[in-house]
Amino acid sequence: MPTLTDSQRLRAGRASVAIALALVVVGVLRFVTDTLHELDPNYWRPLAGTPLRYLVRAPSDGSWAGDLNAQFFKLLSIPTGLCLVWLGHRFGSGTLEQKAKDFADPVIRAVWIASFLAGFTLIELEKQHDLLGMGTVLVAGERPWLNHVSHLVSAAAAWFLTGFLKFEPLKQAEIDLERELDELAPR
Repeated sequence: MPTLTDSQRLRAGRASVAIALALVVVGVLRFVTDTLHELDPNYWRPLAGTPLRYLVRAPSDGSWAGDLNAQFFKLLSIPTGLCLVWLGHRFGSGTLEQKAKDFADPVIRAVWIASFLAGFTLIELEKQHDLLGMGTVLVAGERPWLNHVSHLVSAAAAWFLTGFLKFEPLKQAEIDLERELDELAPR
């Protein structure tokens, strides 16, 4: 396996953080609008007729983008959750080497992905059957069985996403620290 140069490591680290942050921002926006929809199903009406309407939870308007918004935003759900976990892990304590090893462990990744899948499945079952009396509802254009399929595809996408997230340094100071720690390690 070829060794990366310091500049390649910096670019890999920055790209991973940028991807994770972008997905987390989309996920937070979607979570907020899901919550708003539960409080007021018509909250999105001022955005009708604008492209912003397709970024918030709203019923399908019958268009391809409307159907995609109502049904398939769920494809980003588990990758978004995993990116949030990754960011917390990335900037938590410990060496980058140990963090990379921990996050690459298939059991740890599987537990996180299964946890998100279980949580989202419960949400979808609540929407379908009102099991807990939370009052969540499906929007027009959303099909219950396809929600579950979308979350399964989302889990698979999250598994592959972890291969692209790198625990590489973002700053020269981190590279220098890693070098110093390597020099101090017993041989």
